[in-house]
Amino acid sequence: MPHPISARLELRQDRPTLLLNDEPVAPLLYALSDCPGARWSWEEVPARNIAEFARRGVRLFQLDIWFEQMLTAAGTLDISLAQRQIAGVRAVAPEGAVMLRLHVNPPPTWCAEHPAECVGYADTEPEDPPRHGLYRPLADDAQRPTRASFYSRPWQDWAHARLREFCAALAATPEGDALFGLQIANGVYGEWHQFGFLHHDPDTGPAATAAFRDWLRAKYQTAPILAAAWNQPGLTFEAVSVPDSPARETAALGILRDPMTQQPVIDYFTFQHHALTSIVLELAATAKTAWPRPLITAAFFGYFYSIFGRQAAGAQLAVAEALASPHLDCLCSPQSYEPAARDFGGTGNARGLIGAVRRAGKLWLDEMDMPTSHVGCPWDAKFKSTPSDDIAIHRRNVLQPVTRGGGQWWYDFGPIGATPDFARGGNCGWWDTPELLADVSALHHITTERQSDAFLRPADVLLVHDPMSFCHTVSQRHPQAKFGELPTTTSDPVTPLLVDDLLHALYHSGLCFDEALVDELPSLDLSPYRLVILATTPMLDAAQRTCLQERVATDGRHVLALGYTGWSDGNHLDPQLATALTGVTTRSHHPTEACQTWTFAELNPSKTLPASLALPAFEPAPADEVIARWPDGTAAAVRHPADSPAAATWWVSALPPTDPELVRAIAVTAGCHTYNDVAETTLVGDGLIVVHTIDGGPRRLQWPGGPAIQTELAPRSTTVFCGPTGGRLLG
Repeated sequence: MPHPISARLELRQDRPTLLLNDEPVAPLLYALSDCPGARWSWEEVPARNIAEFARRGVRLFQLDIWFEQMLTAAGTLDISLAQRQIAGVRAVAPEGAVMLRLHVNPPPTWCAEHPAECVGYADTEPEDPPRHGLYRPLADDAQRPTRASFYSRPWQDWAHARLREFCAALAATPEGDALFGLQIANGVYGEWHQFGFLHHDPDTGPAATAAFRDWLRAKYQTAPILAAAWNQPGLTFEAVSVPDSPARETAALGILRDPMTQQPVIDYFTFQHHALTSIVLELAATAKTAWPRPLITAAFFGYFYSIFGRQAAGAQLAVAEALASPHLDCLCSPQSYEPAARDFGGTGNARGLIGAVRRAGKLWLDEMDMPTSHVGCPWDAKFKSTPSDDIAIHRRNVLQPVTRGGGQWWYDFGPIGATPDFARGGNCGWWDTPELLADVSALHHITTERQSDAFLRPADVLLVHDPMSFCHTVSQRHPQAKFGELPTTTSDPVTPLLVDDLLHALYHSGLCFDEALVDELPSLDLSPYRLVILATTPMLDAAQRTCLQERVATDGRHVLALGYTGWSDGNHLDPQLATALTGVTTRSHHPTEACQTWTFAELNPSKTLPASLALPAFEPAPADEVIARWPDGTAAAVRHPADSPAAATWWVSALPPTDPELVRAIAVTAGCHTYNDVAETTLVGDGLIVVHTIDGGPRRLQWPGGPAIQTELAPRSTTVFCGPTGGRLLG
């Protein structure tokens, strides 16, 4: 048996580096799903796939396990199942290192015994379908299940006690020597989403209400101050209730909440996200303390993209606190479920702000759960692919996080999918073909050989977001629908453009960009960036405004303010606050048709919204250039030139430039470098240029200061180049 594993994360030359016994390891994992028939490492099909990935160089493996699965009828903890999971890996991969996804939910019996500690829904009552057969404990998480509230102190105490007990028991076994990490899981599908958040409004239960009141006491100190802030004379802390659904779904202006009249809703979501972050960090701290050696901690956390318009209701917006904590090492999510990300030619992007994660010294890990033609998709009978498309998408998806300084795991639902040749082979994994396994080997090699090098991503475009701004924007519940087929513009058609559509345009623009939290701007080195895009920043306090004006909008930089940037300062809601920030007169406007048409660089793309609402409009000064209009002629986007070489050029636009050619034209005007002049997914980072193309054809690619790469790309392919040398690595 190899030596016990000691695991830690260290920021080396801008790279969050995973170290096992002080040796760097490529952060690429193979993972079993939680599904019956595919979840136990010692069973025939899972064991085969673990062994096949190990033969291709993969050393890291992830496995699911639940406290519910390890508790006896008497309520005692029996860790033998966890031991079998790890032993199954070591039986076929003797050097394998294991991360367990440990679901810290209490069992249904606990919830039945503690009804006041469970989730409440503003719009409905809990409902639990009967369990039957080989049930997945997370099966009904997205509906309206009975689950322990995150904010329940008795549940938190139970979880910490069980976690300490689990760590002490497993660490004393030989199998514990192979553990390098724990991914702490709870919430919808283990991903720390509020239960039922897509279709319902959690959490209004007694536990959440009590925790909300305690948070308000800490914020406001006295009842009269609370009553004044909420504009409810005579209100006491004891009388506070959680906002109902109508309150959550009402906007005051456009998509924005007014702090003067809607502070209760803003406060509730602010509480929800700060408290959730504290809960996850405390559990991670317990795991680190309880394990006798250095241990990697992980959690599904920091979701921002592809949240179906329900960021405030179900994401984890207080990510800045997690990034500042020493207790959580890895933030994770599945890759985006947007069709523009998953389809062939799409971006394959993550759901978190990976740039901020990397700079904080944390490791981002994607869950790559993309089906293949070899097996098909268990939840989508319409899924189609081909073996050659499988290879192209596989390369795109695996190298997406690698080019951002992170890693990923292959999450294998294959054994529960269709069987391509049942008579010959029976069930198999998604990537269990000679061609795909060879690609696993090649990608693992490319990633491994870079682990000791400096991380290189010469971005000159900075995309700025404020996740907590979603506490100030409205969204509605989605009607019941199949997961993955939800509309995202029910109440807010602007935000999907500012979040997912803008990101997809940047990935197709041939530019190299990075993402930042608005709170990073005071300390971030801004010298590399020629264009700064303010995307989801409708609420900016006084300090943030000063930073933008005195630190960001300087040095001849270009600043692009989108949507309702700066309309609120946290106390008032007024478009004149944006005027003071950008220097461009801004007002609220109801266009006759919500269609913004651009007239810039001989490009005329337009975007029509599916709903009518108050939208930004601008009154240009004589020196300003109108670059987009509403149908009635009102300015919808303006370029405001710098008044000195030390100042900035401000661009303001009601809707974002979601056309890749338009994004590139704006960036080139700002002095940014282009790596690829064709509008297709181009991934740049870790010294790599990765082109995922539909049409193929001749290309000219170039890393800054590197040789021009004159090449021919095959149609429907993904090709990998070394940017600094110009060498073709794969494809």
